[in-house]
Amino acid sequence: MRYDADVIVVGAGLAGACAAFTLSRDHKVRVLESDEPASGASGAAAGLVNPFMGRRARPIWRLREALDAVPTLLDEAGAPALFPDTGVLRPAVEPDQVAPFQDAAETHPDLATWLSPATVRDRYPAVQPDRGALFVPRGGAVNVGAMVDALLDAAQARGATIETQAPVLYWRETPGAAVVEVDRGDDTEELRADRVLLALGQGYPPFPELRRLGLDGVKGQTVRVRRPKPLSDSLPPMSGRGYIVPEGDTLVLGSNYENNFDDLSPTPDATAYIQEKTSDLIPGVQHAEVRGEVAGVRVKHSATNRPLLGPLPRRERLWAFTALGSKGLLTAPHLALHLTTYLSNPNKIPSSVSTVKAYALKS
Repeated sequence: MRYDADVIVVGAGLAGACAAFTLSRDHKVRVLESDEPASGASGAAAGLVNPFMGRRARPIWRLREALDAVPTLLDEAGAPALFPDTGVLRPAVEPDQVAPFQDAAETHPDLATWLSPATVRDRYPAVQPDRGALFVPRGGAVNVGAMVDALLDAAQARGATIETQAPVLYWRETPGAAVVEVDRGDDTEELRADRVLLALGQGYPPFPELRRLGLDGVKGQTVRVRRPKPLSDSLPPMSGRGYIVPEGDTLVLGSNYENNFDDLSPTPDATAYIQEKTSDLIPGVQHAEVRGEVAGVRVKHSATNRPLLGPLPRRERLWAFTALGSKGLLTAPHLALHLTTYLSNPNKIPSSVSTVKAYALKS
């Protein structure tokens, strides 16, 4: 049977870009994006590469491999500068965070260091909390939109076809192929591949087969503000109550979580909330000049909060790669590095969620 590609990737957000890049090593890949690639990057201006998440700094799944995956992909794509070697600072905002942060440093001494209050004051005098901090030297921040663009450009250089303004209307499976129908304006076109990887992110609601997986969207907003003066140029990305990412004379502040929303427009209330809570990390950001706001949707699996990867129920050639949630910047590159193996042998995907009969990762 004639294939238009070995693998068709539907969606050019973070998951789709990571998948397209790694699969393009050994496969003929075609990417279909209904809009523009940057619009699929969850609305994020900056993302933290931080393997110790949540109030208790719990390590993410396969934290070392996940932490290595980001620079590995960017180096291979010829864009290592997108992940500067700054580390991530996690100040203990609340007293009950001190013990778990210290425990994380003791348990993973190669990945994290506990900084005493005196050390934090000496190195980062602008930081508000005075209880010490967890420092992750191999962490950092990445401009997600720039990362998506770099991976797609590198995939295209390997021969992948990247199509924008190409919305997929539906998909189906035959014994010999996975088929997608693409809206071509005045007409439609059917494309065939050995596998179709559905990485639609927030574009899932129109498709019943994806809605049945139990996905849920959470709106989040980030705010760019003028860097308060005098604020040290050596300040690393920070994660505490929200996060702060320095970018020259600008700070990117994030984020909020809205489970009920009508549209993706940034709101003044969310901006005020984000500025107020991040002022617990650095005083003054609540009054800083706002330079821009952006909002997007993080998609999660509502029952497990775990990323989904694998064939759809009762399918073999139609796969989902979605529900990355707040851990996407670490899990998407790591999973993408193993996609070729998983596509040829789904049994090697780490574990399954039987309630949706699609694959998910343990946290």
